[in-house]
Amino acid sequence: MTRREFIAATSALPAAAALGAEPEVPAPKDKKPAKAKPASAPKPPHPQIPPLTPIPGPACLEAGPMLGHVSDEEAQIWVKVSKPATLKVRVSEDATFSEPREVVFGPVGDATGRTAAVRIDNLHPDKRYYYEVLVDDRIVSSTPPPSFVAASPSAWHGRVRVAFGSCVGRLPEHSAAAWGDIASRGNFDLFLMLGDNHYGDTTELERQRLYYTAHRRIAGFREITAQRPVYAIWDDHDFGPNNSDSTAVGKEHSRQAFYEYWANPTRTTEKEDPAIYHTFERSGIGFFMLDVRWHRTPNKEPDGETKTMLGATQIAWLKRELKASRARVKIIASGSEWQTYSQPDSWAKFLTERDALLSWMQQEGIEGVIFLSGDRHFSAGYHIHDKWVEFTAGPLGSENQKDATAVVSPETFTIHHDGKLWMVLDIDCSTATPSVSYEVWQAGEGMVESKPVAWDAICGRALIAKSDRVMEVRAEQERRKAERS
Repeated sequence: MTRREFIAATSALPAAAALGAEPEVPAPKDKKPAKAKPASAPKPPHPQIPPLTPIPGPACLEAGPMLGHVSDEEAQIWVKVSKPATLKVRVSEDATFSEPREVVFGPVGDATGRTAAVRIDNLHPDKRYYYEVLVDDRIVSSTPPPSFVAASPSAWHGRVRVAFGSCVGRLPEHSAAAWGDIASRGNFDLFLMLGDNHYGDTTELERQRLYYTAHRRIAGFREITAQRPVYAIWDDHDFGPNNSDSTAVGKEHSRQAFYEYWANPTRTTEKEDPAIYHTFERSGIGFFMLDVRWHRTPNKEPDGETKTMLGATQIAWLKRELKASRARVKIIASGSEWQTYSQPDSWAKFLTERDALLSWMQQEGIEGVIFLSGDRHFSAGYHIHDKWVEFTAGPLGSENQKDATAVVSPETFTIHHDGKLWMVLDIDCSTATPSVSYEVWQAGEGMVESKPVAWDAICGRALIAKSDRVMEVRAEQERRKAERS
């Protein structure tokens, strides 16, 4: 073959064959060629809160005032100032401050992020008090002055409305609608923040402070928390990264920020236990606020005797406090859901420890227990093993769970997953048998559900009927299951 004949012959072949490669084998006719998948766009990062602009001029209130723990004898008032300054709080039994009492806190500086909780003592039960905040001897709080009512006598058993929620959203404005609605109603006695109280996803102290401060500036939050006491625990996003646990590096900085920004009744010491749990009582109701992050074994570890969410010290404390409590209703709050069928970042992956606690309470005859939780971006009620009642509340600002069929479990008796949500428990311990009702609230819609819960159901002696919404969702679950089979 001449050179010209070779070139003419090979010009009709694919390039690979001309170079000596194996010729391409055509696909069988009965198989369709695979469609090329379109390239997915990179997932956008979560929105971040930018650094806050310093406030010029003399020292003023950067956030607050916010009420922390309020008992029948004392109250804590939290503030953050814009610059190091001297802090005072003036208290009066009338709005004109005709006979004020001044409490001097002293200097507030950068070591605590310019935050302080001023303790006001010698209060009288059920008495209304007005207060003003002074920074460097200048009144910096709002006009008319905010006020609060001291709790009823500690031994008195009465009616209390307990609001609670979680998951404020990644940016402060995400929870603005909820806080505006909550502030306009003010129809509760205290508020429990059940975790994801910001979404800093960090253990860096300055970023923790930034995220707390930004959320504290929301108008509705400032308005209502100046007049109603707030109690808090944390969950993963305000403790560290998503689903964080005991292995989180730098968690001591998160702990410092937590104590700088919340005015809970007590705090554990490093020597006792660095976790942030606490307890208090009001009108015959005991509150046991747990830390489910500091000691938490990683979720992925197999369940068993050594896997823990609370840690040995906190479990011993909880049992001791429950046995000593004379409260007729006992609220045990956790950032993670208690129910059996929840997602991996919950007690569902710690059933050995959870069930041991439930068995212990049953053996000890501890009744009147209501479990609370957050985290799930919807509000729901569960009857765990048909014995233990749980309510989970949220989201105050985060995106909703899109599909209720993915989250309704055999233990669910009510669920709401549209809009910005929180819940209220109306508890009355003044009668021979305490009464408990739950309410689900939605920003812009008002109360979307209200029902009593029988005392026998709370004590595990009666079942709780499923709501119409749960029955609708379960029917949809069955329909989808039939379509797949």
